Amino acid sequence: MRKFMRFPPRTLRFRSLLILAGALLLLAAFTPCANAALIRFYDMEGTDTPPYPVGLQSNTPAVEIGAATTLFLDNGTPGSPYAAVRTSQEAGLPFNLPPGAGTNLTSLGIHRSGLTPLGVEIPMPSSQGIYDVTSVSFAYGANGNGYAFVEVQISSNGGLTFSTIAGTLVALPTGPGFQVIIPIASGTTLNINPLVLRLLFTGGQSNGSDLQFQLDNIQINGTIVPEPATVAGGLLGVLGLCWHQRRRLLRSVRFRKA
Repeated sequence: MRKFMRFPPRTLRFRSLLILAGALLLLAAFTPCANAALIRFYDMEGTDTPPYPVGLQSNTPAVEIGAATTLFLDNGTPGSPYAAVRTSQEAGLPFNLPPGAGTNLTSLGIHRSGLTPLGVEIPMPSSQGIYDVTSVSFAYGANGNGYAFVEVQISSNGGLTFSTIAGTLVALPTGPGFQVIIPIASGTTLNINPLVLRLLFTGGQSNGSDLQFQLDNIQINGTIVPEPATVAGGLLGVLGLCWHQRRRLLRSVRFRKA
């Protein structure tokens, strides 16, 4: 007669703990991050972006930097470029600077603001996940006759058309330098891919060649949430690992029969 040997309880508990620890680690890797992050930061520094006299790429300390983050400046019509002859490189504005920002030397200057609005299109391809943008902020200076209003707009078709996000129209006071922070309700930008945001400046008041408006230190803040398909894949992986280890444990018990 064969006798059944019990699987050593300590070994079983140890293996169970290993399985649980591995499952929790894998699950944590796929769990959406709840920590706020500086997703983009445009300080107008670095190599100029032709035909404009400033750099239009996101820079450190943002999570996303480089060529894929480059701004597009339009003249009030999406996709229609803002005239470079009405822009200039000006001194940086010491406002809306995040910790770890580089040297603040440059801002974007605007002339003849009364001719057209200024649209700052911010392409945000979802390379890492879904963006939950919670605020857009920037520094600006208005020398008495620059743009008077700004609003945050959103596009779900790659920038072909935009709609204004409710509650984001802001009147811009006149003065040498200000910080503007525009909150966006959490969830507004979720499940939009490709996402494009836009700052639309309107109410320009002069056709003169003098410096009328400066823009600097644009920040896009929020979280990057993993795609639902990725999260689902991670959860399936956890379940598969647990099932696989359960079968191994059962086989080990059978093999130890005497």
